[in-house]
Amino acid sequence: MSRTTPPPAGGGGGGGGGGGVLALAGSQAPPSSEGEPYSDEAYTDELIERILENYQFKCEPELRLKLKHKLPSLALCACYSRPWHAQPRWRFTAKPQPGALRGADRYVRSLLVVPEQGQAALYSSKIFFSVFRLQFVLGYNWRRGAPSLDYRLTTKWGDGPRLKRKERAQVSDAFQLRAKWNMEAHFPDLEGHLGGPAGGGGSTAVDVDYGGVSFEITQLDGVLEI
Repeated sequence: MSRTTPPPAGGGGGGGGGGGVLALAGSQAPPSSEGEPYSDEAYTDELIERILENYQFKCEPELRLKLKHKLPSLALCACYSRPWHAQPRWRFTAKPQPGALRGADRYVRSLLVVPEQGQAALYSSKIFFSVFRLQFVLGYNWRRGAPSLDYRLTTKWGDGPRLKRKERAQVSDAFQLRAKWNMEAHFPDLEGHLGGPAGGGGSTAVDVDYGGVSFEITQLDGVLEI
């Protein structure tokens, strides 16, 4: 997430902050991006606007309707998926049940087939060693006759300081609603300067990073067990 910086005050300020700069009493309004001085009201309006840009809520979820059925050895799922900015598609998955098929779940996580894309993919179970996680994906596109092999190496900390959750609401014994969301945030901080020679304009400035939050609802599911 970018950290926006409102125009600096007329006096010198502490460097390094990513947010707006507030001048203490006695300073003049900072210049606008066009070089003209701000009025107090215009500066306040732009400052509020830039702060609000750092606090975002996004709700453009992928909509999915899933039909699930469990066999003694496999868990099957047919999913009708409607991404917010893409064409709908069907996705079919099969996952080995724990302990079934001679312990296949130790090596295979799932098989995914997407007919609209002519693509099939076999996902391995994650391999754990020390703080690392390794996963392989063996794919095949039958329209192009092209096999592929992908891998992903991550750490146990995943994507860093990001909060992800999936909320569930059990509507009936066979039907469940799910919502997946994630949030990223960085907290405000402040830097300033006291003493020493006065900056241009004779004011002491305080450099304020107003922080930011990005909250996004990424997926909404309806899951029916049959």
